[in-house]
Amino acid sequence: MDHFAEYLVQKRPTSQDRLKQGLIVAAAVVLSVLIGAISVLTGWLFLLVIGAIYGAYYLLTGCYTEYEYTVTNGELDVDKIAGRRKRSHLLTVPVSKFTGFGFYTDQTDDPSDATLFLCSDNTGENAYYADFTTEEYGTARLIFTPNGEMVQTIVLFLPAALKRQFRQG
Repeated sequence: MDHFAEYLVQKRPTSQDRLKQGLIVAAAVVLSVLIGAISVLTGWLFLLVIGAIYGAYYLLTGCYTEYEYTVTNGELDVDKIAGRRKRSHLLTVPVSKFTGFGFYTDQTDDPSDATLFLCSDNTGENAYYADFTTEEYGTARLIFTPNGEMVQTIVLFLPAALKRQFRQG
């Protein structure tokens, strides 16, 4: 029987993201006002204003990030979707290769030499971590925000020791 679960989570904007969005809007407004002040809006200058507004819209929508987690028969895939228009594959790892898995809290020890994949919703709630080792990244840690169905599917494929540890914790 095949096991499949997927979940899409939207990253909440940080204060740095909001600052970037504010600067984009301010730049578009200033550029539009300057173009308008240079000349009465003739045909081609009007197109420049429209271009500035569209450019600001394009940049603003590009600031939104989503992560898609997919577990297919014990293999976890994580994709990043920027602006709902560009998908990039971040990693694929067999769940059976996990060396650690559980709830991620402020008290969770972070390995100092690990490659960190921060693919959560940025709220700090219901976050999980998964430690693993690959040839490409060496020791790595994934921090993500799966839903209940995704966690249950992952637990099915965990090594026995991690499965017991997760259920007891």
